[in-house]
Amino acid sequence: MPRPKRFSVITLALVLVFSSCVYLFAWSPVFTVKRIEITGAPTAESKVLITRASEITIGEKMARIEPRSVEQRLKSFAWVKQVNISRNWIDGHVHVDVVPRTPKAFFNGKTLDLSGTVFELPGFKGTELPMVIASNPVDGVQAIALFTSLPRSFSLKITSLTARPDTNFTMKVRHENRLLNVKWGPSEANDLKIQVFNALMKEKENKRVRTIDLSAPHAPIVK
Repeated sequence: MPRPKRFSVITLALVLVFSSCVYLFAWSPVFTVKRIEITGAPTAESKVLITRASEITIGEKMARIEPRSVEQRLKSFAWVKQVNISRNWIDGHVHVDVVPRTPKAFFNGKTLDLSGTVFELPGFKGTELPMVIASNPVDGVQAIALFTSLPRSFSLKITSLTARPDTNFTMKVRHENRLLNVKWGPSEANDLKIQVFNALMKEKENKRVRTIDLSAPHAPIVK
């Protein structure tokens, strides 16, 4: 007879402990969100967007926050590459760490990264990025590869870069007060092409030149 009674007592104790834990984590004000930290958002506007989309609020029960659901919501933004959510149950600190995509060029009114992903980053200016013109993101990535391979002293002069399906490139280059149309050709012998460009710009007879063909750097054409 004592055994069933002891079993009942143990069962009741376990039920009480379980119920207390459920109340403590799901309903008690003890484990609630006291601080929300957003890191990785590259602009003030993107940080506000992440804060709102996370739907995490101060005073919310920690147990009711589902990291996977939050991550899925935030990853719906094309500019978000990765998201990590962590919760500190002791001090009520929720950390949302965002890994954003890095814009490398403007493409069709939006931005493009090295993976070929097209996205719009809220609040991003990127005045130093080139304008890439291409029929598709893949060709756009080829243009970015060319742009990033060029010396900064030259790439800063490029205002737009057009990629052709045959991997030939043209670009608009601002030199002093002139905007030049430069036929670059394939992405090869780039250092030589820059040397030829600089040499041509020093010649007095080229002061009014508007178009330069560097596709064959040993025989450049100016117009």
